[in-house]
Amino acid sequence: MKTIAIFGYGYVAQFLVRKLYQTHNVIIVTRKPESINGVQTIAFGQPLPFVDGVISTVPPVDGIDPVLDQYQFDCWVAYCSSTGVYGDHQGDWVSEDTLCRPTNQRGQWRLEIEQQWMAYPNSCILRLAGIYGPDRSAINQILNSAERIDKPGHLFSRIHVEDIAGFAMFAFYHNLKGIYNLADCLPASSREVIEYACDLLSKPYPKLVPFDQAVLSPMAAEFYKDSKKVNANKIRHSGYTLRFPDYKVGLENIKMIK
Repeated sequence: MKTIAIFGYGYVAQFLVRKLYQTHNVIIVTRKPESINGVQTIAFGQPLPFVDGVISTVPPVDGIDPVLDQYQFDCWVAYCSSTGVYGDHQGDWVSEDTLCRPTNQRGQWRLEIEQQWMAYPNSCILRLAGIYGPDRSAINQILNSAERIDKPGHLFSRIHVEDIAGFAMFAFYHNLKGIYNLADCLPASSREVIEYACDLLSKPYPKLVPFDQAVLSPMAAEFYKDSKKVNANKIRHSGYTLRFPDYKVGLENIKMIK
């Protein structure tokens, strides 16, 4: 049984642990180590025992990767990055070969840190599209009185958290290297996704707010600044099959398990 270390224990990491611990020895490295369903935990900064692989879900802090700042590895490694590194492509398709031109500081940091991880010969970069899943989806937004923001032509891609975990395990098992976009097959506008969630819940559509009148957090404003469709054919050609190939299938599943 192989051993894999997961750095961080946020939303994505929790699903990674659930997926991996049944068939692997899993070590969670976190700043607040505690007993997590019997899975071994290590305080961040403490020495790491021998592992066969590492997956980091830790975001940049002021341009620095806390994991690379503290550790060195001699194994397969994967870094969870973001499709935000591509920047704005005005609704066009982007692939792993597209020139990255981040439009914000977070995207620039991600791109620089990707390059640091790629210095490892056995490295896999997972560029995650908009993450959704149980307790973090348009269904939850509707139940919390979300608005529909109308910005014609704005498109983005998304990925179900279960497929992030599934592909990460697949990549580890097959020792995949290089950059992979993790996105489903149906880019869409935020408005379309909200409306589909309303249809599933048999709820009326919430108020439609023109983009230039919407009150947005800085992070949400950055989100609407970029528009692109993420091509993820590379993961499908790798042999992995998405469990949730589009947001409609994903939201239908989330509705069933609520």
